[in-house]
Amino acid sequence: MAKNVSSTKSTSYSDVVAQIKEKRFAPVYLLHGEEPFFIDQLTKMFEESILEPEERDFNQVVLYGKDTEVDMVLANAKQFPFGSPYRVVIVKEAKELKRIELLDSYVENPSPQTILIVCHKYGKLKAAQTKAYSKHGVVFVSEGIKDWNLAAWIQDLASQTFNYKLSPQTAAVLSEHIGNDLSRIFTEFQKLQVVLPAGSEITPAVVENYIGISKEYNIFELQDALGSRNLSKVYNIMLNFTMHLKENPNIRTISMLYSYYHKMLRYHLAPDKSNEALRGIFGNTSPNIIARNIGIANNHTVPQLTRIISILREYDVKSKGVDADSDDGELLKEMIYKITHV
Repeated sequence: MAKNVSSTKSTSYSDVVAQIKEKRFAPVYLLHGEEPFFIDQLTKMFEESILEPEERDFNQVVLYGKDTEVDMVLANAKQFPFGSPYRVVIVKEAKELKRIELLDSYVENPSPQTILIVCHKYGKLKAAQTKAYSKHGVVFVSEGIKDWNLAAWIQDLASQTFNYKLSPQTAAVLSEHIGNDLSRIFTEFQKLQVVLPAGSEITPAVVENYIGISKEYNIFELQDALGSRNLSKVYNIMLNFTMHLKENPNIRTISMLYSYYHKMLRYHLAPDKSNEALRGIFGNTSPNIIARNIGIANNHTVPQLTRIISILREYDVKSKGVDADSDDGELLKEMIYKITHV
């Protein structure tokens, strides 16, 4: 029988994964937080790893908070396993479980032959509600990935989970076009497994062909063209955006350009330009990308950047329907024209 573990504080995702792989289980787990992806991943691991397939019919129970009562959870948790070292009780959608606090009496004195896993997605329990779980089991808080770390997280996911090579630039394209939807990012990599052998590189062409993000007409290419003042490229991308506004809505384009130029302004105004400070400005990205961004920033003066940011603010308001007398395509053309003539 595997040795049990417990925790007196929130446990990291990697630590819970390690416990599962080593088959060191606590009697109770509380998985809670706003980000569903990590909770879903851990739940799947628990479902597939604690018991052998032939043991699950009699000893693994999955309950759903909106369809069950606390009494049913307790009754299942207190049953003895049959032909197995453990009984596994998984409570999904625990946020919908009424009077969830009534589980605390069981958590204070859990059965050593049961592993109770409470999955509370889309919200954190209060500190007072997690004390019993922290004392007698493991608590995992599922938090999203910050925007400035998302590209690095995607790179790690590609290499560590799917054994793919992914450049920082391509990871950045994925992060900005898909955003913080971690489940979708994971699913896109899963789909690539059908066509791309392990060990392959996810190139911009792969991203365009199988994920649907253009390698030529995307926000990063537009930023790069604007930063290097390649007007021909700027206008080609702009015209493509006007023909594909659903995939490239003005609100997102403006938001990304604002972030791009605001980082340059922050760089100029920052008294500290150490490597750590630069990562704080430009994000957790590769030194080459940071160096390129510094070069572009140095080609812009503070008054120029201030004016561009003012233009972006003006068109952000217009893109939301305030004082706008043109359609989205025309607004984008006007905005780009003004930026390129600062």
